[in-house]
Amino acid sequence: MDPKLVLIAAGALWWACRAAPGSPGLDHDITAGDMRARISFLASDQLQGRGTPSRGLNLAAEYIRSEFRRIGLDSPPSGHIQRYRLAMSEMGGKWSLALTLGSRRAVLGYRSDFWGLPWAGGTIEGRAIFVGDRPPEIVDGHDGEVWIARLDAGVMPRAWLNAATDGGAAGLVFVVPERDEVTSPVYDWLTEAETILELGDLQPSFPAVLVGQDALVGAFDRLGLAVEPDDLSALNSVSRPRVRLAADLRVEMLEAPNVMGILRGSDERLRDEYVLISAHMDHLGMGAALDGDSIYNGADDNASGTAALLEVAEAAAALERRPKRSLIFLTVSGEERGLLGSSWFVQHPPVPLDRIVAGINIDMVGRNWEDTIAVIGKPYSSLGALIDSVAVAHPELRMTVVDDPWPTERFFFRSDHINFARKGIPSVFFFNGVHEDYHRPSDEANKIKFGKAARVSRLVLETVLALANAEQPPRWNPQVRERIVEDGY
Repeated sequence: MDPKLVLIAAGALWWACRAAPGSPGLDHDITAGDMRARISFLASDQLQGRGTPSRGLNLAAEYIRSEFRRIGLDSPPSGHIQRYRLAMSEMGGKWSLALTLGSRRAVLGYRSDFWGLPWAGGTIEGRAIFVGDRPPEIVDGHDGEVWIARLDAGVMPRAWLNAATDGGAAGLVFVVPERDEVTSPVYDWLTEAETILELGDLQPSFPAVLVGQDALVGAFDRLGLAVEPDDLSALNSVSRPRVRLAADLRVEMLEAPNVMGILRGSDERLRDEYVLISAHMDHLGMGAALDGDSIYNGADDNASGTAALLEVAEAAAALERRPKRSLIFLTVSGEERGLLGSSWFVQHPPVPLDRIVAGINIDMVGRNWEDTIAVIGKPYSSLGALIDSVAVAHPELRMTVVDDPWPTERFFFRSDHINFARKGIPSVFFFNGVHEDYHRPSDEANKIKFGKAARVSRLVLETVLALANAEQPPRWNPQVRERIVEDGY
């Protein structure tokens, strides 16, 4: 590692490890000073926003690993740091898509009519064939053709990739509706995205794009084809045009870290069950300058949650008698790029997932209300009632727990715990909501309410201990479990 970065990390450790006054029942209290020291380091300019992947992110991971070792957390057999592979696809600006029929030609505009997908580069050409809105199980007679498919919300694009590969397609064109309140975020993302990260090694397939429905039908019209937006199957009963697609895509294989530490439980019967405490340590890295600042420090999002996790880990490890169940402390990366690190974790867990009885995620706990914290997913399992009882039992924390005040934002599906929940683990996350500095360079440490963040951390600690010592593990609300776990909602 760069010696300069080692010195930075060493300085941060000195501040974070300084003695703090104790409080009754805890050998390690959690103070505003502790939170200030940790958040100030994690959100410092030297870490350059902790983008996934980046040198600053690696430094944050090394700092967390050093803390886990100092605290005395065990590591899984593979070590504290879990590295995962990423395929980074950089979308160039020279994509082109054109349809021809006889002497007529219709050209579509990149990032106005169509958008590239990170499946493969190169140039392909073939006759168009509409194959429906569901991947066909058996494909016959379409080798070398360019498949046009309507992208149904319930079908993963990868299912189409498998079907088109088996069917010998030359390329794949997904048709998507025009902008509305549901699809606008997708269009915005497609228009703005320059790089896309995917887990694992990229398996080259064939060029693929998304095209707006009206733009495609307009192209058919310019070719003299009468194809209605609601009946693209009519394409197969007329003279089918040829499609030429050139994909401007550069792919690079990279790595990113998660960091794990385990506090072994004290009860012989329950120590092989685990409570998972998670927080994402990454943020947006370097980006477009706003008011002259191009470092997206991510002090609240999510240096605050990472600092809280470290303080909870230190306090739990310092207890004279350890909790009955074991605790897994997990900081993940890639949350801002699509929950990548937590996706990898559930695919490669250090312990069997069915032994993890609960997930507590901490994401943004240092801003907004002074004495209130939202617990997203509170009514989804018995975790909600337990957290309420913990808050009542600890009035000294002056922390009111509320259910999700922003249901239309669907926050439960936007942070790492959703990957745990979909594997059957009852999960919630502590969250203070977004603010004017959300995903901006101005999310800096000097705006954090360190005392509030410390009290939320104490509430998380007491919740974790109650879970770890409870005779019975938490239970899902059956209807919610069916929707999230069984139906993958």
